[in-house]
Amino acid sequence: MDTEDRVNELEMALAHQDQTITDLSEMINQQWKEIEKLRRELGRLDATKADLPPEEDQAPPHY
Repeated sequence: MDTEDRVNELEMALAHQDQTITDLSEMINQQWKEIEKLRRELGRLDATKADLPPEEDQAPPHY
């Protein structure tokens, strides 16, 4: 294997790694957006729960 072949293989490997890094970065950004959306939804649910009257101790419906 001559130097030109080695350089070509290294360039292909680098291009693949660059694409992998780009793909992973996009995935992380999408996951972060989903986490933020879920945090907002959880906050709304907590606020809704705080507005409800407290539950009384009751036997489960199957009793």
